[in-house]
Amino acid sequence: MISEKVQNHSIYDEKNGIIFGALTEGSDIMEGIMKEYKKYDVHSGVVTCIGSLSQAGYVYLIKDENGKLTYSDLIIENGPIELVKGSGFLCKNEDGMTDFHLHALFGDDQGNIFGGHIFPGNNPTLITVEFTIQVGKGIEAVRTFKQQLGFQTITFKKGDS
Repeated sequence: MISEKVQNHSIYDEKNGIIFGALTEGSDIMEGIMKEYKKYDVHSGVVTCIGSLSQAGYVYLIKDENGKLTYSDLIIENGPIELVKGSGFLCKNEDGMTDFHLHALFGDDQGNIFGGHIFPGNNPTLITVEFTIQVGKGIEAVRTFKQQLGFQTITFKKGDS
């Protein structure tokens, strides 16, 4: 029996504007998806993903002691973790670099569901994470800090790509 080496991979259906891919054990979900996305010289996209993680790291929206909206401290849940659903946007930041805004719902081995906003480096794949990116053809998406909101948000407009 020949066994193939399993590694991160993706394929881009340019005609339909969609990238399908999978991450393997140890790959951080955000870093891995961004690396695959960057292969195709696209400029914006909507991401969905499912899979399993060895840990989940996330924050969620809270009010501070003055009633101002902010994020909780980073929460780390040890696995095995089911990535029930991840969804977000790939765009550029104000420096023109790739940015990824991703939220996720997780489930632990007791059936508890939790989730929030996730950041690169805290969510390593356990077995696999499968993802799709619907490419924003002709859409420019830029994530910048909005002073009046106190948060980064994405602005969408017609673009060249």
